[in-house]
Amino acid sequence: MSHEGDYTYNFGLLSPNWCDSARTGIESLVIGLTCTFSGLDSCGHEAYVTKYIDGTTGFDPCISLDYLSENIETISNAYANECNWFENLKNQVSGSIDCSVPVTGVSFTVNPTPNT
Repeated sequence: MSHEGDYTYNFGLLSPNWCDSARTGIESLVIGLTCTFSGLDSCGHEAYVTKYIDGTTGFDPCISLDYLSENIETISNAYANECNWFENLKNQVSGSIDCSVPVTGVSFTVNPTPNT
């Protein structure tokens, strides 16, 4: 089945975790990515489907907040690529887009209700 439309990706969650209570560095980053499809399904109906995934990447040794801020795009995209999120989310969204498959040429029998 095919569909026509656009897939867009958005990092909707970027949440750093400090190494210690003195906030001397960042030890990990929670990253959340959303994939959205907007367009037509294979039956020509409008479709809008969104899927989300998140995970945590770590830094050993800890990194500075300045380093994280300057490299957030690179770090986020590298993590998403390593986890294969772009392809996985697109496949999940794509599988949710298409209209129902019609049931034709299939027969079934209804068993009679047993006597009680």
